[in-house]
Amino acid sequence: MKYKIYLTEPCSNILIDYINNNHILTTNLYESDIAIVRNKSITKDDIDKCNNLGLIAVHGTGYNMVDIDYANKKNIISFNIPNLNTNAVAELNLMFMLMLARRYNDSTKTKILGDIKALGSELKNKTVGFIGVGHIAIRTAELLQDFGVNLIGYNRTKKDTIIKLESFDYVLNNSDYIIISIALNEETKKMINKDAFIKMKKNPYLINSARGAIIDNVALLYALENNIIKGFAADVYDPEPISDDNPILKYNVIILPHIGANTKEALDDMANALIKGIEAYINGKKPDNILGV
Repeated sequence: MKYKIYLTEPCSNILIDYINNNHILTTNLYESDIAIVRNKSITKDDIDKCNNLGLIAVHGTGYNMVDIDYANKKNIISFNIPNLNTNAVAELNLMFMLMLARRYNDSTKTKILGDIKALGSELKNKTVGFIGVGHIAIRTAELLQDFGVNLIGYNRTKKDTIIKLESFDYVLNNSDYIIISIALNEETKKMINKDAFIKMKKNPYLINSARGAIIDNVALLYALENNIIKGFAADVYDPEPISDDNPILKYNVIILPHIGANTKEALDDMANALIKGIEAYINGKKPDNILGV
């Protein structure tokens, strides 16, 4: 039996070839039997319009864009493929840190050789604070070890890592770089608000490779306007994509279009994991990492 599989977002050719060779690729969610989503939302209203949808495959770790609870009530199975993009996003974090440290934006705007206005700084002896100490934060910390930085982090549960765990306020107060690496949920939504920014005593750089809604946008603009943070780099924003006239773009800001997982290695690994989960479902078995149960 050939299944109608919904897919509209960029992915590995391995996944596209699998669908084209074995099933039917559709760009109409409402006619699909299986839906594969990266950033696209699947809401309660969407689910109600789907007559045949039986499986939602999340192309990555985060699944806040899918109404998992309602899908379960409608007997739709959902699964994700966590941690396969860990190294890709960790390397992106490192890239952001180096771009901010070496003042990438200022450096690309000048034609003066050795322009002192683009004077950068080194990572050595700086303190890097992680908000959320999961797989990506730990891998980022591993990559940073040779840079001679101090590693601290806030996590809601205790962990044994190379990152020294501290309180949320301590991380905000003592970090030269703050990397947001925590899952988005009702508890973490807008947790980086005006109060949190005011506690950032070291005028740090802020990096977000998690989810845009973890940061309060009004507070972020306030922090940039008042030089509370030296700069901001992110692969995510709320809403996405960021508009060209967004006022934060007037400052030392680097925004990428949610491409943290976009390496050939990560996309291929995720494609193979998705295919494994889809095949399990088709053969009457449970995929790994079922959500909401």
